[in-house]
Amino acid sequence: MSRFGGLKATKQDAVLRRAQPHRRPPRNLSSATGLSLRENGLSELREGHFTGLMQLTWLYLDHNAVELVEESAFERLRRLKELDLSFNRIESLPNATFRPLPNLRILDLSYNRLQALEPDLFHGLRKLTNLHMRYNALKFVPVRIFQDCRSMQFLDLGYNQLQSLARNSFAGLFKLTELHLEHNELVKVNLAHFPRLISLRTLYMRRNKATIVVSTLDWTWHFLEKIDFSGNEIEYIEPHVFESVPNLKSLQLDLNKLTYIDQRILDSWTSLESIALSGNEWECGRNVCALASWLSGFQGQRDSTLLCASPDTAQGEDVLDAVYAFQLCEDNAAAAAASDVTTRANAFTKDGARGNAYGGPSRGPSDLQDAEGGLAVTNTFAVTVSTDDLESTMQIHKVVTGTMALIFSFLIVVLMLYVSWKCFPAGVRQMRQCLSSQRRKQKQKQTMQQMATMSAPEYYVDYKPNHIEGALVIINEYGSCTCQQQTSRECEV
Repeated sequence: MSRFGGLKATKQDAVLRRAQPHRRPPRNLSSATGLSLRENGLSELREGHFTGLMQLTWLYLDHNAVELVEESAFERLRRLKELDLSFNRIESLPNATFRPLPNLRILDLSYNRLQALEPDLFHGLRKLTNLHMRYNALKFVPVRIFQDCRSMQFLDLGYNQLQSLARNSFAGLFKLTELHLEHNELVKVNLAHFPRLISLRTLYMRRNKATIVVSTLDWTWHFLEKIDFSGNEIEYIEPHVFESVPNLKSLQLDLNKLTYIDQRILDSWTSLESIALSGNEWECGRNVCALASWLSGFQGQRDSTLLCASPDTAQGEDVLDAVYAFQLCEDNAAAAAASDVTTRANAFTKDGARGNAYGGPSRGPSDLQDAEGGLAVTNTFAVTVSTDDLESTMQIHKVVTGTMALIFSFLIVVLMLYVSWKCFPAGVRQMRQCLSSQRRKQKQKQTMQQMATMSAPEYYVDYKPNHIEGALVIINEYGSCTCQQQTSRECEV
């Protein structure tokens, strides 16, 4: 079986190994459908080297020392479907190198020394499905270089030195499903660089030097399911970026410099099944609440721990543990601050210009160039970081906690009284009767005291006997006398 899953070798195929090294391709193999010249020390491919091999459908020339490839080296190999030129020393290829190969499906140029691509190098390769160019020294991709490659499904440009991409670098790749751009030197991720890639499913951009992720194109990638942005220097992501990939299932953002995730971004992650966020510089303050809430409800696969980078009191702690331990997300002021940060972040303009939106210390603006059709566009932005006074927040929480404790104690007392009344109604009635009896007795006592203080009417007898009557009364105990009732003392004046 061929290296790329191509045609199976037959008896007429020629496989020449190092046991019989050749400096040039063999002749008299006109009926061969496949030829492998791996590890044969070939140093150049010139016109006429493959004369008479018109039946070839695959040709392996990898692991040689090829430095020179002439423009007509593959003349008359119209049936060729697989060509492997990897692990050689090729620095450049003529513009029409592959033009005689209209049926080429798989082309491997990886592990060479290519520094630039001619603008029409892949012209006419309408059946090309796989193109491998990793581990070269490419610094840019010419505009519309893949315009004719409308059947391409796999493109690997990883491990090169790409610093920027033109908006139309990948024009014409309507069937492309997998794009590799990892291990380059791209300083910005702009989804506008991939317009009309309507079939794209996987995008690899790990290990670049990107600091921001933006999208300056109103386009939706309905089939894009996996994005790998890990190992960059990303500090800011435009809030609307992931709204253009509604069916995203896997996202790698680990090993970057993110400090928070905007609420609008979290709201757009509705289809995610796997996410990696570890190795960032998470600020465990007010801005982390939205991310903590989202992670608590996420049911898919994610990192086991996300560690806080600031403030010092929470450094090294797990994000979720810090949120619950310091009660960062229970303060209304914290929620308002997070909302304010979200609103201001939306002020980031589409062309990348961004001011000091957070009102805190900001980094100096840096200019990034975006090549578009040969034109340089300069975007200025400033990444800002908001800080919080953790000690002040703790004092507020202490006051709130004390107040809540007092209220709770009062409610407990009320509850105990209520329970006593419900559980011991006879005792309560007896207590009421006792209190009523005491009040009656006290009232009777007060009444008796009032009656006792009132004086009864007094009667006085005025007796004035004469001398004779007085003697008779004394001796014989009889005599007449007159009595006169006087008014009571209360009536006297």
